[in-house]
Amino acid sequence: MVESLWDQLASRLVGALGAQRSELVEVRDEAGNQRLLHAVLSALESIGAEPFVQIMPAQHVERLLATTPADTLAERDRRRATWLAEVDRSLALIGAQPALHQFPPAAVSAFQAASARLAIIRQEQQIPQLLAAIPAIGKAAQLGISHEELELRMMPALLLDPTELQTLADRLLPLIDSAATLTISSGPDATLQLQRATQPWQCDTGRIDPQRAPISYLPAGSLTASIIPTSVEGDLFLAVAGPARAAHLHFHAGQITRVSAMYGESELQALCARFAGEPPSTVQLSIGLNPRLTQPLGWPMVDRHSQGALTISLLTPESHHLDFTLTTASLRVDDRIVIEQGRLAPA
Repeated sequence: MVESLWDQLASRLVGALGAQRSELVEVRDEAGNQRLLHAVLSALESIGAEPFVQIMPAQHVERLLATTPADTLAERDRRRATWLAEVDRSLALIGAQPALHQFPPAAVSAFQAASARLAIIRQEQQIPQLLAAIPAIGKAAQLGISHEELELRMMPALLLDPTELQTLADRLLPLIDSAATLTISSGPDATLQLQRATQPWQCDTGRIDPQRAPISYLPAGSLTASIIPTSVEGDLFLAVAGPARAAHLHFHAGQITRVSAMYGESELQALCARFAGEPPSTVQLSIGLNPRLTQPLGWPMVDRHSQGALTISLLTPESHHLDFTLTTASLRVDDRIVIEQGRLAPA
């Protein structure tokens, strides 16, 4: 029997997850693709794993927020939190995001607090997690493209063999592994300098390695360096930065000290305000490796894995998180250019 693309993707997901016989595997369906969900459950059960399913696509979340009192939402998933302690691995199928701004703030806050409790358990239990971006109908609508186009652009990247990504990483690592100074050029007069910490580069090929990093992504393909937080110095230009366009950020000793933008400046300033008072606790720089992602979609968890993309991630002690992905920037490691205007430079 010829496998459908969804069957192939299900096999790739279960293989990337590394699920084993008798393991309890959490499956969070936030994409709402029933064909894929059924294929994933079948693939897990065929190897003897036991799925533990939560179905939460955007339209279901929106229905909950519209019809459920905030105090009821605050108590949701209490039993699930107990069961989650028994989970061996977790798979999230991610699609469209619910339009939270359309619902009462109290309901949204209660729903998010309940979800955050589960996220903390996964983190504290160090449950290996695979986060997969799924080309769902609702997500295509949010991105302003057809579902067919989204599938055509994403499926080759999702199905890419991890050995090909490892080969690309192995070619790049010798050029960057010993580098201390990383310099990003993102536009005219926009240069950002970072000092790498001593930890080795982390490679994500879309195959979970609990000994190195308990979280992996699909589409996959990245090399990530830890950065000394206080070393971030200079300017960053972003054509798109969340709600803003043509944005400029100035960093000094790891802090964002100035924010300007052609459009959406006040919204971006509000997002960056948590990073203005003191340096973030964690800073990372990721290099995208996936050669099947050729154009940015406007979906950050996908675009960051495009070959030649650079992503700067900031995290505060209070777990506030901010990512900036650049798809046309250049990267110099010490005195060698390794990314030139969004493309891997020849070795």
